[in-house]
Amino acid sequence: MDRVMRTPDSEDQAPWYRQFWPWFLIFIPSLAVFMGIATIYVATTRPHTMVVDDYARIGLATHRKMERDQRAAELGLEAVVTIEGTPPQILVSLGGDAASPDHLVLTLSHPTLANSDRLLTLPEYGGSYSVRMEAPLAGRWYLQIEPPDGDWRLAGELQSGAARLRLAPPAN
Repeated sequence: MDRVMRTPDSEDQAPWYRQFWPWFLIFIPSLAVFMGIATIYVATTRPHTMVVDDYARIGLATHRKMERDQRAAELGLEAVVTIEGTPPQILVSLGGDAASPDHLVLTLSHPTLANSDRLLTLPEYGGSYSVRMEAPLAGRWYLQIEPPDGDWRLAGELQSGAARLRLAPPAN
């Protein structure tokens, strides 16, 4: 019995770059490198707006807010904010012992989107303050009302879909 040893024919095998497995094995590390570069690009071109690094300034601002809250409590201030119509009109009725300023400053802060924040001036009209907005308020918002001199403040949170909000100083 003759056994013939066969050797692979060079004509039967394709070169390595025409094979599936070498390219598959190269693809996996190449994908990891590409995704790493994409992650670095996104991290450096789109900074996170919620990250704050000046803690001393934040502490002082928090103390100042507490002082203005206490001043609002001393004056017995409270406000009722009503949002009605399309486009929305914001009406603020202010009650308490403070002298009524000729206008109020309303800050609308979105919890996550800093570029959506709005600063509105509400002039007085017959005992209440009012302003008409250009766009509706969708979602949740933080409201802060203060006089032009910033002596006191009333703050609260407007839930999505709410049309009325009562603001009062926090209880100590």
